[in-house]
Amino acid sequence: MKIRVEDIKEDGELAVEEDIEACQWEIDGIDVKFLDKIHLECKARKISKEILLDTDVVIRWQITCSRCLENADRSLKQKFTFSYSVDSVGDYLDVDKDVREEVLLNFPMKLLCKPECKGLCLECGANLNKEKCKCQKRVKGSQPQDETG
Repeated sequence: MKIRVEDIKEDGELAVEEDIEACQWEIDGIDVKFLDKIHLECKARKISKEILLDTDVVIRWQITCSRCLENADRSLKQKFTFSYSVDSVGDYLDVDKDVREEVLLNFPMKLLCKPECKGLCLECGANLNKEKCKCQKRVKGSQPQDETG
């Protein structure tokens, strides 16, 4: 998104919004795929020699859960505020790089389908969100019981 600096007035606020193809930002990964478009809403205002930019970002992605390995679609709305010196931006303020960086920095370290995801059984691999464990878990050090007692 490029904002023409001369359109940002000292006494008001300039509102701009844009949808950006996720592929332009090259942010897909092994266990995350961004869906649809990234929606940006920016409100810019000029205060003396500074431009303040309040940005709302709406993204939708498909993740592979770190615990159960199931795919899940998620939406997220993030808010960021940026400050730019009028002298350093030139004629246009290009915010894509800064917003992309903030989205990536605020990305969760562990991707989960839901906060209470139970994951997979370490023995039989059953998805514990959908079914009970199929394996015979043994207490460490115990022997199977003899049927004769």
